Amino acid sequence: RMSGADHELEKHIDNTTLLAQCKSALEHKKPVTISAEIINIQRSAGTILSHEISKRYGEEGLPDDTITINFTGSSGQSAASFLTRGVTMNIVGDSNDGTAKGLCGGKVVVKPDQRNLDRKFVAEENIITGNVALY
Repeated sequence: RMSGADHELEKHIDNTTLLAQCKSALEHKKPVTISAEIINIQRSAGTILSHEISKRYGEEGLPDDTITINFTGSSGQSAASFLTRGVTMNIVGDSNDGTAKGLCGGKVVVKPDQRNLDRKFVAEENIITGNVALY
């Protein structure tokens, strides 16, 4: 028998940031835009939010672009996994392995930070999303 694991979900970015800021979208389908920093230890950003949308609205989800999330930084493993319809996640910076795996109608955009482009970072010659993206 395995002992219970504490995954510290109360610290998950969806629970600390996204769900509260998406309340009007979740309850009344009112469009919201969220801007936040993200760091690579914040895994699976958007997954709990998508679960909440699916519980309420089933596979139909929300109307396109009801929730727009603008992250800046380096998203952790499996960001936007199972992202449901109605959620658009923009990541300015880079993303780790598994980004947008199991995508369920959501939209994901990953692009390099303009500060890096200004420093002669050549986007076409570098990797900004890890393995198994969009799988």
